[in-house]
Amino acid sequence: MDPNMENRPAGQRPRKVRTRLSTACTRCQKRKIRCDALSPACSACQRAGVPCIGAGASREWPPSYVADLETRIKWLESIIQEHLPNIDLTAGPGHSPGQQSRETRDVQSPSEVTDQIGLISITPGTDLRYLGPSSGLFFTKFVLAGLGKRLHTDKTTPDVKADGLAVPSDLLVPQPKELPSDPSNTRWLSQAYFDIVHLQFPFLHETSHVETIEKVYADPEVPAVHEFQVLMVIAIGASILSRRKRVMLSAEGYFASAMKLVDGVMKTSSVGVAQCILLLQMYALNNPTSGLNLWTLHHHGLALAIELGLHRNVPARNFTPLEREVRRRIFWCTYTIDRLLSTLMGRPMGVVDEQCDLNYPLDVDDDQLKTEHPKPRQSNEPVTNMTSAVHLFKLARFNSEIKCVLYCVDRQYPPYTQPAITDAESWKVDILSRLRQWREDIPRHPETSTWYYMNRLSEIKYHELVMLVLRPNPRFQNPDKASLRECFASAMACSELYHQLYSANSLHYGGISVHSLFLCVMVMFYCVWTPQGIAEEADLDSLMRALKASSDVLSAMGEYWPEAKRSRDVLDRVLMATIRRFTRHTSRTRSSPTSLDSRSSMAIPSLLPSDHPADGSYVDLSSHSAPPLPMEDAGVDDDLFGFQYGGPESSFTSADILSQFLGSGTDVTMGDSYDFEQIGDRELGWFWESLRDSERPY
Repeated sequence: MDPNMENRPAGQRPRKVRTRLSTACTRCQKRKIRCDALSPACSACQRAGVPCIGAGASREWPPSYVADLETRIKWLESIIQEHLPNIDLTAGPGHSPGQQSRETRDVQSPSEVTDQIGLISITPGTDLRYLGPSSGLFFTKFVLAGLGKRLHTDKTTPDVKADGLAVPSDLLVPQPKELPSDPSNTRWLSQAYFDIVHLQFPFLHETSHVETIEKVYADPEVPAVHEFQVLMVIAIGASILSRRKRVMLSAEGYFASAMKLVDGVMKTSSVGVAQCILLLQMYALNNPTSGLNLWTLHHHGLALAIELGLHRNVPARNFTPLEREVRRRIFWCTYTIDRLLSTLMGRPMGVVDEQCDLNYPLDVDDDQLKTEHPKPRQSNEPVTNMTSAVHLFKLARFNSEIKCVLYCVDRQYPPYTQPAITDAESWKVDILSRLRQWREDIPRHPETSTWYYMNRLSEIKYHELVMLVLRPNPRFQNPDKASLRECFASAMACSELYHQLYSANSLHYGGISVHSLFLCVMVMFYCVWTPQGIAEEADLDSLMRALKASSDVLSAMGEYWPEAKRSRDVLDRVLMATIRRFTRHTSRTRSSPTSLDSRSSMAIPSLLPSDHPADGSYVDLSSHSAPPLPMEDAGVDDDLFGFQYGGPESSFTSADILSQFLGSGTDVTMGDSYDFEQIGDRELGWFWESLRDSERPY
């Protein structure tokens, strides 16, 4: 019995505690019935099958309103996660989803980096531009984003104060310049072209071109194709000599004069026109002021080459030996540029190998091609001006194979064909072996020759393909340590070769060289910083010397290519932060008597050519003068290049990187353009308009 009952007076009933609801639903209040306030609807409303609405102006929604909102939010978040997985939904209000998505796209796992499809927006209001995995764009963004997170690099840029002096736009337009009055000056400018460009892309016949120069000066009614070729050759030669001699030689003026003829030149389809298109491509590769869209221009030339049947062997009786060899040269130069651009931009190749059955050009000097039966060079005979080019044509075939096997693995093979490569690991061993053999067979020009630089340039091309095989790619997304070791060694050797060319005043200041050297630097950083990399084996002094040499070369290139200057700035930011972190770690390491003995530096065999100069500029890759590079003192389980690293506040921005692959503007258009529409009162015609890029070029 309740003990309180003993103290209650007799006859008094116990007080009943009445639970009073503070608020009843509107329907129960109107009907004056008791409301049990159940959720999501009270019992009375449930029996009546009507909505249960709360009373008062502040509660004009059902009790289930909040629960319904939470359910709807979860549903919307699931849709966002499915279609936009890079958006961080935990950031909350106040953060721009668009900005977060753009930044987080820069920092993805290796599997996403290597096979990502890139549609890059360059200028508001324009269509997106495609970049594929072989371009190295996503690999570079991946590395820089991770380093920005780990190194806490300072992204602030110095304030650039305007001097208040606006340059009139008319002064920036190059004026057409006529041919030099003295034919010997034209031949001197042309010789620079044949000493530099012709050794890699011999689509002109030097002896015939000298004769063309004489015709242009002797006959005022010379065909437009001949005059165009002479002007373009000296424009390219003037671009090269202006940098090497450090004088202004009016390359843009000669180019502007050639552009006055372009509409008439391109009206026909001929071998001469194909040579003209290739000359435009050479100028775009050598001069940052061309304003030409190199990708579109190249495919005009490729279409013309196929239309002329340059990709097929033709009966010898149809052409003279000279005509037959010029046709072969034009096609193989077009083929090599196609492989170069398709790899640089990560885009499909313009023509597949199985559609071509053309033999390589003969390895003979140009002056022998006019004989009835030119005799090809034998292996024990001195090199010719065609030897290096033919060898580089063979390397372009390797480039084609690498792109098809490693960078097209997500394609669906048609039912009437089967993939030729079924064992990728065995293929990788085989292709590396064939590349090494190609390197052994590189033609060696004597040191006294003006063509000596081709020895080092061929070595650079070899190392570029080795890195293309061994760096993360769609087929091998997580390279093993042996692959990273060889990839790192190639990047170091490539950097040193560029520095040797620069020191010897033989460096070719082209946009392709800027891209190549920058990717070498990114490979070095990746191989050292990735947790599965070779940090414990590499040598700090050798790496720092290689990076400093790369920075010097990029600085020199930056005088002519703005992209090189931005690349140098990115490299320097990472380099200084890396030195600070490694120096602090080295100080702690040296304080431990057993730390140095527990590690061993990586002794990388020399990958430089056997004829490299034994001077102080040579980077000794097997040097042991400094402690090895340690991974920084974060936890061993930290994944520098993991899925969640980086962020808007700590990683490098895409602007630092896109200029390297799309330049300061769009596509593969090279350099800052001039407005050639203001040059005189002329009509450029459909062809010129189709090649100009309407936006700011590369």
